[in-house]
Amino acid sequence: MAFLKGRPQVRKDLEAIEAYFEETSPDYAAFFMGQILEKAQQLERFPRLGRIVPEIGDDSIRELIYRSYRIMYFVDQEGEEVEVLTVMHSSRQFGSLDFDDEEAV
Repeated sequence: MAFLKGRPQVRKDLEAIEAYFEETSPDYAAFFMGQILEKAQQLERFPRLGRIVPEIGDDSIRELIYRSYRIMYFVDQEGEEVEVLTVMHSSRQFGSLDFDDEEAV
């Protein structure tokens, strides 16, 4: 699964999103998280499924959109390796993705 190859920040992102939905809509939380994971699993078969992240403009940094969330990921040149970089709400200000610092995503 693409999330298993993700950075430590991805787990933190998902935990924060799940906690938010647990507070606001507990019944929806599990459904929503399942949908996010299902989207990410599609990347195993179709690594270039998402669009290029507009703020970066690099073909290897892409994103899938699910509702108001951006699943940003890296795909290698051959399209064989996918690494999820972050999952964030689209209302959050986009910062830089630092590939050298695991915690900076």
